[in-house]
Amino acid sequence: MRRVQPMMDGLEQRCVMSATTVAQPLAQVVSATESNGVFSNNDQKFAYSTPEGTRVAITIKGRGSLEGTFVDSAGALNLRYGRTNSYTKITSDVHGGTGRALLATIYSHDQAASGTTNSLSGIGSPLIGMINLRKFDLIPNGTVNVTAGIGTLGLRSAGPNSQIQLRDLPVQTTTTTTTSGNTTTTTTTTTSGSLSTTSNNINNSVVSNVFLVQTLAGSDGEFVSAGNLLLQSTNGNPGPPPAPPGVVVAIDHVNGDAPAPDLLNDVRIFGYDPVAGQVVRFQLNLQTDTGVVDTAFAPIKVAGAPADVGVALGRDNQRQVLLVDSGTTVSVYDATYGTALGSFSVPAGFSDVGSTDSVTVIGNTTANQLQMLDVAASLAAGTVVQPVGNPASYTPPSGLSLLGGLTGLPGSNQVYTSVAAPFNSLQPLENQLGYLNVSTTTSVPLENGSLSLLYGFSTVQQKAFTQGGNYVAIPAGNPNQTAVSVGSVDRSLAVNTVGTNSSGAAVPNTVQLYGQVSLTSRGPIVINYPNQLTDLSESFRPDLAGTVLIDIQGNVQSVRGTDANGLVLNNAGNLNLVSFRRMSNSTIIGEPVTHINIQKRTNVSIFSTARTVGSRNGVTVVPGLQEVGPLSQPHDRPQA
Repeated sequence: MRRVQPMMDGLEQRCVMSATTVAQPLAQVVSATESNGVFSNNDQKFAYSTPEGTRVAITIKGRGSLEGTFVDSAGALNLRYGRTNSYTKITSDVHGGTGRALLATIYSHDQAASGTTNSLSGIGSPLIGMINLRKFDLIPNGTVNVTAGIGTLGLRSAGPNSQIQLRDLPVQTTTTTTTSGNTTTTTTTTTSGSLSTTSNNINNSVVSNVFLVQTLAGSDGEFVSAGNLLLQSTNGNPGPPPAPPGVVVAIDHVNGDAPAPDLLNDVRIFGYDPVAGQVVRFQLNLQTDTGVVDTAFAPIKVAGAPADVGVALGRDNQRQVLLVDSGTTVSVYDATYGTALGSFSVPAGFSDVGSTDSVTVIGNTTANQLQMLDVAASLAAGTVVQPVGNPASYTPPSGLSLLGGLTGLPGSNQVYTSVAAPFNSLQPLENQLGYLNVSTTTSVPLENGSLSLLYGFSTVQQKAFTQGGNYVAIPAGNPNQTAVSVGSVDRSLAVNTVGTNSSGAAVPNTVQLYGQVSLTSRGPIVINYPNQLTDLSESFRPDLAGTVLIDIQGNVQSVRGTDANGLVLNNAGNLNLVSFRRMSNSTIIGEPVTHINIQKRTNVSIFSTARTVGSRNGVTVVPGLQEVGPLSQPHDRPQA
């Protein structure tokens, strides 16, 4: 006997089906500005059909909008989200056809609109609680960039050369458990709104406006591993402890097509040799703190062998490139293969160069100025083209003079430059060494609750550098070329010096690493090369190509899946759990790694800072391991 329950038939929700679109309420259908899809519910729903006939509906629940979302010519989804907060969820309904859909990119609308899709800082983008696309396959070369903050990400698979870059949600949660008789009650309180939260010594500033939109307004600091998060049940409560904080990532199949590199012995950096008049690439070993010439890369000759040449990494759209600045011309090369990609002219004297994830900055010590440029647009024009908005040039605060050392750090929207100034008040007529941190972007709130991310210089910090408690004098003209050769290794400033060995003999190319905020020493890396290098670039890892990269800033609750090949999982924070049935040709870094549950593994390397269980379960403990990355795919290729 069938039991039925009477219910009201919602006539206003009846839909007309078509061959190319998912059914939508007639009164709510709005034509999409992009191809093959329709928006509805005030841009909170996006529906389309794939070329295979699969019907897809993407829905945003809670605060937020899917404005800017589109489907490309290959039928792959390019998801955009905006005006969200840490409670917002994006879900999907995939049915019919193959039962699966392709995913090309995920960015915040603000990031995509401002042209900062390469940025890993997350600044200017909103937080989001969940993006659940469990029937979507991230295509080869696909990108998921949610570096403002996310709670949960779900995908079906990820293809080769793809990258997933995330940050944990900067929220403060307090859990209280009370027991009365046989009844246990757990109350969880989450504090949000205007927050300034600290995770592993990284300060994340989150602002919340009247629209309840939560946006990452700033992130800075020097990562310090907090050690394992040991969670314990309340006394007298036999139940399990609460889940640890952090991002939850679920990807059934990780399909890289290249073995994952050893991230501690795969670091590359460029340096300029003025004696030979050439740019040389070096390979660094972060475990032995040494560097050698990378013989796989042919040195690049600089015409005329000028004494003052700047080198830096940059981005030509997504492709990672080497920039060689002779003071009148910037020559551009593929960073992995050395393929010449062209050049563009720069104003005379602008021979210093450094890059953030998304913009390049050149400097002139004589004019005491910094200027931004867009690499791709400058290459096309043959001369310097500034980013959107034509940001004004930057002059340091009064009394500060640029020394020529200029670099960027991954995951930061700031450039870092060496300066001379009378920092010592007891010697006001003499200059001492210091470092100046300069932001390259600013956020402007809009009436709809979102932000507009704009390019523009602003001073963040000016700080004296001391050695053994003593200031470092900079005579007029800097005849010793102090702090002129500056680059970066991951999130550390790298200053090339002449060191000494145990016998007191000079050791050229002793690269000193420093924290970018505190300027505290992180030790040296000695590059085995006879001629003193007069400039260094930012570091990168070309051997990531072909892998599936998952890079997470902050704590991770779990990364789960069925099988993984060619996975690079890099976590600057507590990596609580990695759980797969099968894994091969993969590298995992956690700071620290807490639990590993991989039932069958082949050629899997796992590195961790100090952990309570030492090297158990095949984990290599690396004492003093500094933050690795944030990492991104180089998107290099041998051809022009």
